[in-house]
Amino acid sequence: MQQRDTVPMLELSGDAHARGFEHGRALGERIGRMIEVYGGYFGRPQAAVFTVARHFKRVIADFSPEYAREIEAVAEGAGVDPLWIFALNARSEFLSSMPVPECTALHFGGTPFLGQNWDWEKSLEDLIVLTRVTRPDGHHFLMMTEPGIIGKIGLNSAGLGVCFNFLPTTKPTNGVPVHVLLRALLDCGSLAQAREVIARAGHGRSANVLVAHRDGRRFDFEFAGDESFELHHDAEVLAHTNHYLARDILVLRELYENSSIRLARAAELSSAASERTHAAMQSMLSDRTDPANSICQSYRRQFLLGDIGTVCSIVFDLDAGVMHFRKGNTPDAPFERYHVSGN
Repeated sequence: MQQRDTVPMLELSGDAHARGFEHGRALGERIGRMIEVYGGYFGRPQAAVFTVARHFKRVIADFSPEYAREIEAVAEGAGVDPLWIFALNARSEFLSSMPVPECTALHFGGTPFLGQNWDWEKSLEDLIVLTRVTRPDGHHFLMMTEPGIIGKIGLNSAGLGVCFNFLPTTKPTNGVPVHVLLRALLDCGSLAQAREVIARAGHGRSANVLVAHRDGRRFDFEFAGDESFELHHDAEVLAHTNHYLARDILVLRELYENSSIRLARAAELSSAASERTHAAMQSMLSDRTDPANSICQSYRRQFLLGDIGTVCSIVFDLDAGVMHFRKGNTPDAPFERYHVSGN
């Protein structure tokens, strides 16, 4: 594992077991801290966490035996019970009813520029890693993820990029976990294949998933437990925050207010922008106009959740195969450049 500037870079290759074991071995200490953080958020005894994790173990194995093997190998490398790693990969489903104001995602239609802020608890800022994965068939992808979790926000060598927003729901979320779905999308070779993966995964999660291609095309799906909706958005700039746009689904008033303000500000900034470039997207994701409801959010105390704010900002140039990455929420800090192939 290499440390470059602000965030470690983990290089993984080989088969599922080799990738998972190296992941767990290299990030074992961070995975232990992840278990402490999310064990606290889950708010239930280990036995109860493991009961739910056994369900997701079966769901993941049915969806992809290879991903289940990789998760088992992560646990082996880290020296922890595999059920904790299955629980981490389903952490959004454990927490699906939690009203968290987090994440603003953007895509400039007709361009290769896709990005988002990832907002979450402050302690995660020093845990996140960049991971570059090379499969035996030569397909590779680069993602920002949390230790122990095999899929998240990233881009791949086929010109696909994947972003997501958390969407709260009170409906059951017992399907393929969203982070496993994100991994499956990063393993896709085309938008058509990505749509097939979305269909195969079915419902059972609470999230918005935005997928774009280097040729400027995109699709966007919202998931609400036992339902999902494709968001048909013809505007040049697609923005998504943390409330449902395709259906009128009730969310907590405070969350809706924060999410709506950020969405409106993104629309305002996109209308004012004179060009559609990665630099323009970086500027939008750095906006601090409304300190209480800003797109780039400083950490602020949330009851039961800790200090919530922008952990990192990511902008993809899918044509160039580049991730522009900034750790933390200092709006004038520079973005670092990482190539999907490592060049």
